[in-house]
Amino acid sequence: MIKKLTIQTVCILTLSAVFSHAMAENDLSNAEANTMIKEDIASTQVMSELCPTLMGKNAQFDGNVQHLITANLGDYAGAKMTFAQLQADSEYQTLLAETRNNAKNMDAAEQQSACDDILNYTP
Repeated sequence: MIKKLTIQTVCILTLSAVFSHAMAENDLSNAEANTMIKEDIASTQVMSELCPTLMGKNAQFDGNVQHLITANLGDYAGAKMTFAQLQADSEYQTLLAETRNNAKNMDAAEQQSACDDILNYTP
C-alpha cells in the first residue's frame, strides 16, 4: 500500500500545478499547504534526476520540470521561496530523501510512465 501511494504521488505530480490553486482555497493551514508543495517539488526533482537516464536529455522534459517547480513555488505561502532556498530547508531535505528512496522501489515501467507524464505535461 505504501508503494502504491508513493507511485501515485510521483505520477500525479504533473497535475500538481493545476490543482495548486484549488489547494490554496481548501481548509489547509499555510504550513500544511507548504508541506504539500514541498512534496510535489521533491517528486519533480527526483524525476528530473531519474528520467534522463531512462529517456536521455530532453529539452521539453527539462522545460516542463522547470514549469512545475516554478508553478509550485508560486503557490508557497508566506515569504517567497526559491528553489535554491528550498535545497537548504530541512523539511524539504527530509521529503527529498524519502522521495528518492521511494523512487528506488518503482519498477522500470512505473518510472517510465512517470517520466512520460512529465514529458507530455501541458502547462
